[in-house]
Amino acid sequence: MPEALINQLADIVGNAGLRTGNDDTASFLTDWHGQYHGQALAVVMPETTAQVANIMAFADVNDIVVVPQGGNTGFMGGATPDADGRTILLSLRRMNRIREIDATNMSMTVEAGCVLQSLHEETEKQGLYFPLKLAAKGSCTIGGNLGTNAGGLNVVRYGTTRELTLGLEVVLMGGRVLNMLSGLRKDNTGYDLRNLFVGSEGTLGVITAATMKLFPQPAARATAFAEVRDVEAAVALLHRLQAASGGGVEAFELIPADILHVLFHHFPNIPQPLATRGKMNVLMEIASTNPASGIADDTGQSPLRTIIEETLGAALEDGLVLDATIAASEAQRQALWDVRETAPESHKMSAGVARSDISLPQSALAPFYDEMVAGIRAIDPNLWICGYGHIGDGNLHFNLIADEKSNADFDSKKVDLYELLYEKVAKYNGSISAEHGIGQTKRAQLAKVKSPEIMDVMRAIKASIDPKNLMNPGKVV
Repeated sequence: MPEALINQLADIVGNAGLRTGNDDTASFLTDWHGQYHGQALAVVMPETTAQVANIMAFADVNDIVVVPQGGNTGFMGGATPDADGRTILLSLRRMNRIREIDATNMSMTVEAGCVLQSLHEETEKQGLYFPLKLAAKGSCTIGGNLGTNAGGLNVVRYGTTRELTLGLEVVLMGGRVLNMLSGLRKDNTGYDLRNLFVGSEGTLGVITAATMKLFPQPAARATAFAEVRDVEAAVALLHRLQAASGGGVEAFELIPADILHVLFHHFPNIPQPLATRGKMNVLMEIASTNPASGIADDTGQSPLRTIIEETLGAALEDGLVLDATIAASEAQRQALWDVRETAPESHKMSAGVARSDISLPQSALAPFYDEMVAGIRAIDPNLWICGYGHIGDGNLHFNLIADEKSNADFDSKKVDLYELLYEKVAKYNGSISAEHGIGQTKRAQLAKVKSPEIMDVMRAIKASIDPKNLMNPGKVV
């Protein structure tokens, strides 16, 4: 980049907010899995919305591409620029202030660079609860969560990031600021621009702040890990627990034996939940904001524990559940959650992995799973089939892990494996992306599964808001 342009960017963000050397920019230009690598003229790290607006005006005048980035924890390459190099990588990490927590309105207004875990900690200090829970909570940012419409562990009860969002602040190419920050639960004034930008992966504008819903802090929880007969039994158990708890299920995670094998291979110190590694398992948690729900009675049982114990007992008698354990302490609860939350890291450490992020109707989960297992075994019987995730909302991360025996030709098999996956997803009217976004990885596949009419409308929206195609091009559409 000519020195004059570099100086203009330095005038906007200061020397502390500008990085240009290879050593200083390298970590921003590679995705979390090391799959994508790009180039940029500069990495800019603004501290205010006004600075973002000035950067966007600068980029527009000089026809420079802008790629927004949060915590850089995405799986689809959506925050990595291409190799052309005429790009500004706009990192929101320094825009990390909580502007307001309105306890009476049960909302908070935060900047896009806030790390998710910090939002949990700050709201909990006030006895409130922000329920978006992700394995990457210590490094992902709310801006990135908004960009991909992240789901996470608690969608079954609280919904996706989109459903948790009340308002947004967005900066468009050219520097226009859309101030849509609002604590209103109802605002039916024109087109729903808020939901348009959530999930747009930085292709329409830069989300700089958001107003998010808060909830009462759960006062009691009951957590259990159970071996189930199969996926069909897992879905039936979910419905039973939802009915017994009055809709109190916060999380319900499918965990097959293969994922336990991969996990304990890389993290042998994590305790195994049950004596044996059942073929199919679930991790479940119910919660209540009523403190009395966690108080033990004369028999030593709390109401929540009684609900989960009786539900599991009946399911055991009916053959849905084969074995189970219920956490008796917070330490035991956390040990169960370590099994689930460490799984993505164990996949990253494996010899090879084919990742996916799909959603299906709950009624289709069991037949889909059975057909996928049969198809995968025909392609490579040695792969670890780690189809796990949030079956409470029909979202599976159907990851396939290669060990040393099958890694040599694993890449050549990925085409057939993904074709099988997408064929079965289409058969059961599912989605190729539930919460990780489209990014670069699924752009071509999106054009195959969406009708030409829908793709035309998406492109028209993109062209109307970003006519020069300077906002994160090559992603989504």
